[in-house]
Amino acid sequence: MSSSSASPHSLFGFLFGNKPLHYAALAFLILITLYCLSASFSRGVANAWYFNAEFSLNDWAKKKTIEDKAEYQQALTAIKKAQSLDPTHPHYVHMVGRIMHWGVDMGFEDKDKLAEINQWYLLATQLRPLWSDPWVDLLRLNNLLHGYNQQTKYYITEALSTGPYIDLVTVGTIQVWLLNWSVLSGPERELLFKQFAVATKQPKVLRQVLQFAKSINREKLLCSQLKFNPKYSTQKNSHLYRRFCLK
Repeated sequence: MSSSSASPHSLFGFLFGNKPLHYAALAFLILITLYCLSASFSRGVANAWYFNAEFSLNDWAKKKTIEDKAEYQQALTAIKKAQSLDPTHPHYVHMVGRIMHWGVDMGFEDKDKLAEINQWYLLATQLRPLWSDPWVDLLRLNNLLHGYNQQTKYYITEALSTGPYIDLVTVGTIQVWLLNWSVLSGPERELLFKQFAVATKQPKVLRQVLQFAKSINREKLLCSQLKFNPKYSTQKNSHLYRRFCLK
């Protein structure tokens, strides 16, 4: 047998021989294994708490309300546990902000919490810069708090650059532009109509945009596009046009 072949006995001897170096190597391997197992377990538990909170958030979105403060606190506790177990996970960080934002909207949190919520959204963008969702939340929140300033415009730019065809981006940017129509520059108005063209490709998104425009008495801006632009002939003959533009 070749002397270069290592037998199980020689490996056992290497690991368990009476040499301090071998004991140190074995201890290191054990510590690494325990650390990996612990980290994997923590991530698994964090994920379970996250899905618990996500279920609540999706339920609120469907119902457009939260049943009571206890339900809100339960979801907030769940997502904070997830985030504490995995502090650098962008989805956990972002959802802390979103759940707290619901809390403010429902009156379960003071409005001064909006500054903290803004920080959660910002942290999410730092952890995952190419993810559009927190950029949309930032542009909406900053517009609410500070109006259509340079920061709001910056967040719009980031949202569009990371997700130009994502529904959330399309709806969020158009909503903020419509709210600030009177102060938009010519190029910004062109951007609005360019993004509106994206919205027209999906009935669900078009409905959201037209519904919001009608709620703030700006539907004529969009309906005129559907009425006079030949490329929207299909949308002009749709039930959405009749519902939001002919009543």
